[in-house]
Amino acid sequence: MSFQTALELFSENERKERRKILAAARGLRKHVEAYQRTYRRDIMREVIAVLLGGES
Repeated sequence: MSFQTALELFSENERKERRKILAAARGLRKHVEAYQRTYRRDIMREVIAVLLGGES
């Protein structure tokens, strides 16, 4: 295997790895954003319940 061929294979593997990492990061970001939305909603429900005199 020539140096050029080895370099091309290495570069291709790097691109594939980078794509996998970016895809995982995007998926994780979506989960985090969904969690934040849910968490905020739960907090707002508790705040509204307290303001309306429901829970303390």
